[in-house]
Amino acid sequence: MSHTAPIPGLSVVVPAYNDAPMLRLCLARLAAQTLAPAAYEVVVVDDGSTDDTPGVVSAAASGRAVIRGIRLDRNRGRSAARNAGIRAAGAALVVFLDSDVLVLPDFLQRHMEIHSSASCPVVGRGPVVTIPSAEIPDRVPRFGLSRAYLTTANASVPRQALVDAGMFDEGFHAYGWEDFEMGLRLKALGLPRSFSPAAVAFHVQPPSTFESLDSDLAKEEERAQMALYFLRRHPGLATRILISDTAFHRALNFLLGGAGLLTVRNAPPIARWLNARGWYALAFLVVRGVLNRYYLHALDRYRTLERTR
Repeated sequence: MSHTAPIPGLSVVVPAYNDAPMLRLCLARLAAQTLAPAAYEVVVVDDGSTDDTPGVVSAAASGRAVIRGIRLDRNRGRSAARNAGIRAAGAALVVFLDSDVLVLPDFLQRHMEIHSSASCPVVGRGPVVTIPSAEIPDRVPRFGLSRAYLTTANASVPRQALVDAGMFDEGFHAYGWEDFEMGLRLKALGLPRSFSPAAVAFHVQPPSTFESLDSDLAKEEERAQMALYFLRRHPGLATRILISDTAFHRALNFLLGGAGLLTVRNAPPIARWLNARGWYALAFLVVRGVLNRYYLHALDRYRTLERTR
């Protein structure tokens, strides 16, 4: 007599790209959930990594939790990776996490409760708390929590709703905005957002040494390109507000950037000086103000380039 494996109640989709050390911690947390192991599965989509990501997935799969990996033949971007995970998901409910996100033992139970208590299909959300290391704090801060309609660092959505919405747009091949755009489509389908403060996710983001902003500037370049793609897909003021493409945002970022006095060159040494004195938040604001202005300049540059083609 053959025995069919039980269908899980949740499928957790985790895209991963060259982030093996954090992925190992992420999967360890997911393997230690209060839900029974048979109640959920974890689908890790290796987006063409060149590090030890396959080894990390293989080692995690040998534990009691159902963890399985999918490997893409090349780096295709987070939208394509998440779509591969959605297609492979065996459950009717998909939970999204990133590889650098850590969760508490009751995280999946909390997301299950969001949907079991809802009277209709919903987008489940919880707080996303940024932390500087893998040490999870005892208390969750009240401020700095992401309450976006959809962020793939912490969300749960019925699989059929994702299919009905057309899946993630793989035109978002670089960094940024793909989850915001999916959120607009899910909202258009009539799915309300249900937010649970107890479904907390911790995004590990080590503080920068501010030796160089090169990698940050490259990310802002990609974010600007994808912002324009987002605006083409959903033209209008609502999208422009999301991507900070308004006169208000430009004035605000001009002030945050020191009214033009802070630049890509002088911001890193100023931030290092502030860090050395323990003023970490101020150091972050100095650099973030410069990066935001750089992003807006890149946005204008790519917009002009498009118009001249």
